[in-house]
Amino acid sequence: MNKKTSFLFENHEEPVAGGYLLSDPFMGDPYFERSVVYLCQHDSEGTFGMVLNNALGLHLNDVIDHPFTGDFPLFIGGPVSRNQLFFLHDQGDQIEGSLPVSDGLAFSGDFDALVDYRSSKKNLKMKLKFFVGYSGWDEGQLEREIKEHSWIAVSNIPSTYPFSSNTHKLWTACMELQGPKFKTISRFPKNPNEN
Repeated sequence: MNKKTSFLFENHEEPVAGGYLLSDPFMGDPYFERSVVYLCQHDSEGTFGMVLNNALGLHLNDVIDHPFTGDFPLFIGGPVSRNQLFFLHDQGDQIEGSLPVSDGLAFSGDFDALVDYRSSKKNLKMKLKFFVGYSGWDEGQLEREIKEHSWIAVSNIPSTYPFSSNTHKLWTACMELQGPKFKTISRFPKNPNEN
């Protein structure tokens, strides 16, 4: 953690399912650099979520040969289970096997059930985002990382943001929502020596 931001990057909320994590601006991790993580679960068993703004550079139809797949972009949800496909959607528990999270958003479910549901709803305007892998923390691990100022937990992100197509500006937009000092942080260069 860069000492320039340690006094600014104080957390002001507790992490919750349906909330978000915003990474420290100088985190050099390839998965989490300037990342926005949507938390799907946070309880005594641990925490998991999806990085919303780490594009893989591939589309779903590049990895799955199925008429449904189309040109949905794929995102790297995190470093865990990178060989598995996950998705977020706005249909609550309508998809069999989904985990309802918050505000009508749900995590994954049965892929065939998703295909059947979309096929049966011809005019459905469904928000849907696909990921390979996910981000996970053992019990207490995320709290330690927050104390070390690697993350801030926030909950004031509009429910449309997880599905934003403008992902390269998502971290900045989310930081700016946190108030003036975070707006200042969002403008820091990635390399702190570039001043």
